[in-house]
Amino acid sequence: MELSSEIPQSVLLAARLRYFWTLVVAATCFLILGIPVVLIGYPLRAIFGIEDVVFPFAKFGARLYLRAAGARVIVSGRDYLADDETYLFVANHQSNLDPPMIFCYVGQNVGALAKKELRRVPVLGQGMALAHIIPIDRSNRERAIESTRAGAAELRRGHSLMAFPEGTRSPDGRMREFKKGAFFMALEAGVRIVPIAINGTRLVMPKGRSVSIPGTVSLEILPPINTLGWDATEISGLVEKVSSAIRERVMA
Repeated sequence: MELSSEIPQSVLLAARLRYFWTLVVAATCFLILGIPVVLIGYPLRAIFGIEDVVFPFAKFGARLYLRAAGARVIVSGRDYLADDETYLFVANHQSNLDPPMIFCYVGQNVGALAKKELRRVPVLGQGMALAHIIPIDRSNRERAIESTRAGAAELRRGHSLMAFPEGTRSPDGRMREFKKGAFFMALEAGVRIVPIAINGTRLVMPKGRSVSIPGTVSLEILPPINTLGWDATEISGLVEKVSSAIRERVMA
């Protein structure tokens, strides 16, 4: 399904108003939920060793954001996942709606690999460590390798992560080439990779356009792929196996 380059005027105003409403909702959640959780989260972790206090509040806020955008979420494939297993979730990337969808609907507390610029976002930047979000600096090879090692360490500690190996959102739904960093991370940690196919989010909140058009979006969890038996010299084959599984289910 193609997103028309021209949105009818009768829809455009409502779509713009809804988009700016999502910004209001996000900002309100950061202020009302984010600041208190960040303030208490670090002491609770440091003094009592309590992890993941941020997730119930963050998931609540993410659901409000998706609802404000008009996204009607359909989820399938959760039966493939074990509650007590750590995974690297790998998905195609179409929209800003993709991370909160995975965050809310895979049935686990999931951290992420994220671009380093997010550290500048107030509240989010301060709370990234609490949510097991690993900043990635793709402009610097050494720092990117350090981030990969940090991600592998999080996985070994039992914290599942999500990654979007295309590195950017696709405006037309067609998948770009997957970068290999996240796959090295899964290989080093010895965790299974869960491919996720996302459809419809680019039609609800398209890249580069300040609009949000209500619609149905889908998150399809595919069978996990084992990393045991693969090594660094075969990483291209592992990347192709995961990306092919997703590509078959993505409707461009």
